[in-house]
This record gives sequence, C-alpha cells and structure tokens, in this order.
Amino acid sequence: MAIDDKGGAREAWTAIAGLAPLLVFSNSLSSGLVLGVAFLVVHSTAAALSLLLPLRFGPARVLGISLFGAAVAASLSATVLRLIDPFLFETAYSRLFLTVCTVPVLRACLLPESVAERERSIENILRGLGYSVVVILAGAVREFLAAGSISVNSASGPASASLLPIAAQPAGAFILIGLAAAAFKAAMAAAKGSER
Repeated sequence: MAIDDKGGAREAWTAIAGLAPLLVFSNSLSSGLVLGVAFLVVHSTAAALSLLLPLRFGPARVLGISLFGAAVAASLSATVLRLIDPFLFETAYSRLFLTVCTVPVLRACLLPESVAERERSIENILRGLGYSVVVILAGAVREFLAAGSISVNSASGPASASLLPIAAQPAGAFILIGLAAAAFKAAMAAAKGSER
C-alpha cells in the first residue's frame, strides 16, 4: 500500500474496525488463538468460494453461497475446538460464529468484479492471515497487560502481578485499537516527512 493511497489506508482501517468484535472477545492468548484460527479458516473459505464459483451465478448468489460456506467453516472450527479442548469450546463456541459477520469476511464473500481482482485473490487470503495474526496478538497483549503474564492454559489461576487490569475488559480492546491507530498515524507522518 502506498503512503499517499488514502483509499487503501481507509480500507485497511475499515477492516480493522470490522474486526472489533473479535478484538473485544480476544482477551487472552487462548481465546485469541481460537478466534484467530477460526477467522483464518472462515475468511479463507469465503475467499476461495467467491473465487471458484462461476461468474454466471451472479453477485447475489455468490455472496449467499460464500456466506453459507463461511458459516459451515465456522461450525467445523467449533467442532474441531470441541475435540481439542472441551472447556475452551464451552467458553468460546458462541463467539466463533461472529467471524462470519466481520467486515473482512463479508468483503471476501463478494464476487471479484474484474480479472485483475481475480488475479490478486492470493493477496486477499494473505490479508486474512494478517488479520488473524492481529487477533492473536491482541489477545496476547491484552492478557499480558491485564495479568502480567501469558498462559496458553485457558483455566489459569489469578496472576500475581497486574499491570493494567482494564485490558481484560472490552474497553481494553478499544484502548489497544486507539494506541495502534495513533502509532500507525505517527509512523505514516514520519514516513511522509522523510520523503520530503
């Protein structure tokens, strides 16, 4: 994405804002891993279906089939999670289906309008990988800020040191998004300043 590309930056921030429900529920590394991996599976399924379905189906039918495929992928992710860790499944299964309703997944369900968009479809899948990493990292950072440590075990006991307890609450996700936005804006301003 070019520095002067305001549309690309706006699109990236729209996608991050569309991930806000997942970032709010990702308050620990374990929940971040669950939501991040589920998001990657759902997003990749939606992107693949919208790319592989024939153009004669039309945009509305491709959107419907891709959304249905994304919902099935979320259901399969919940099933695999139940097999791996039943306790984590009980705490996170209802949140897994939020992944289908996020802006990046809905955007991935759209029929590519041109040949150029079809050729850049691998970028869409890689973008989904990047968003899933953001969800996982947000969970790890929020757990570290709230508990003072990071644990893969979802049923860990109370931490001995607490840096910022509000980070485990939904407000912590919005504080983290705000700090990331401020850092990104400062980095972009510095990059524009160095170009002159």
